[in-house]
Amino acid sequence: MNPLNPLRPVLLTAAGLVENVTNVTQVVLDTAVINVAEGTGDLAVVCFAAGTIILTSKGPRRIEDLRPGDQALTRDNGFQPIRWIGHRLIDHDVMVANPHLRPIRIKADALGANCPSADLIVSPQHRILVRSAIAERMFGAAEVLVAAKQLLELPGVESASDMDEVDYFHILFDRHEIVLSNGTEAESLFTGEQALKSVGKQALEEIFLILPELRDESYVPVSARSLPTGRQARRLVSRHARNGKPIVTSPMVQEALV
Repeated sequence: MNPLNPLRPVLLTAAGLVENVTNVTQVVLDTAVINVAEGTGDLAVVCFAAGTIILTSKGPRRIEDLRPGDQALTRDNGFQPIRWIGHRLIDHDVMVANPHLRPIRIKADALGANCPSADLIVSPQHRILVRSAIAERMFGAAEVLVAAKQLLELPGVESASDMDEVDYFHILFDRHEIVLSNGTEAESLFTGEQALKSVGKQALEEIFLILPELRDESYVPVSARSLPTGRQARRLVSRHARNGKPIVTSPMVQEALV
């Protein structure tokens, strides 16, 4: 396997993941066409790791068990159908060649009380919702989305150096959403230019079939919350670390679990 190609060919079917697919394959799954091919995608993955629990209309479910059409609970728009799911395996060789792909582990309670409720493992670029008075003072909004790699100054947030490989999953909705993952609010796949480049050309064509408006040159994606720059995010996290303040207060009400 080419260590610079993090996408090992897999086929996502209704029965699950089938590996070692050598040719482009199409499978129609409700609202998505899943195409799989080698040689697609760059290295700026924005994903949840396998094992992440997503809150859905059928209760908590592992992300690897979700399928397009499943309804996931979102912060702003209630239950919304998942339109597309992407998967890529970052194996040992790829991890060694590209250490920036090593996932971030956010330990239970690291961000606040019961946040996350269990260790959450995400890609370094995956944005987590911060909700605090410090954020409001800095940005004029109490809630902002911050990449996991910018949280490393916090106790309980670390590079997952013990992991030799990781299965990463993207989930896409009609719009940028915030979902509940291991009790922590985190983003879905954002349809900004850089984010879309991360899924690869073949996957991008699949997404265009589902959301054709993304082809329009005048299309401007709207993020679910403000996206501070890396420098701004690090300043925000540093202030929380110095003051011993949690970066998540008043967590999302999990009415579906009551």
